[in-house]
Amino acid sequence: MAGALDKATVERKIQSGWLEWPAVGYVVLGISYAVGGPLLGIGLYIVLRGTFPGWWMEWMLWPVKRVTPGVARLQGATLIGLGASIVAIGLSTWVSQFVGGLLVVLAMAAYLVGAGLYVYSTWLSRRGTNEQAF
Repeated sequence: MAGALDKATVERKIQSGWLEWPAVGYVVLGISYAVGGPLLGIGLYIVLRGTFPGWWMEWMLWPVKRVTPGVARLQGATLIGLGASIVAIGLSTWVSQFVGGLLVVLAMAAYLVGAGLYVYSTWLSRRGTNEQAF
């Protein structure tokens, strides 16, 4: 029959339809605020203080060997970059396509810069230590 929907077309529309619900945007934005916001706050705290909070456990600092104020501030900047990238991804669902695309590109750049800062700060904390890994 001409114009009749086949089973594959109907199933594809049903499977992809839930992504177009308005609630999905609110969930994405809520998750990005719930994860990115605290990362921004913790990163600012570490950058301003130059040290990690005393309640942080050793396992949270496992790649860092020696915590200096410079290393802590670089780690804080990493958290700020990661938090900003997560919030930018969440906000990209609510703005125009051009601005949303720009936010996504900036979020990816912030994530890459944050990853680079993390690797650099870890390297700085391990530089000059004479301990051998067994």
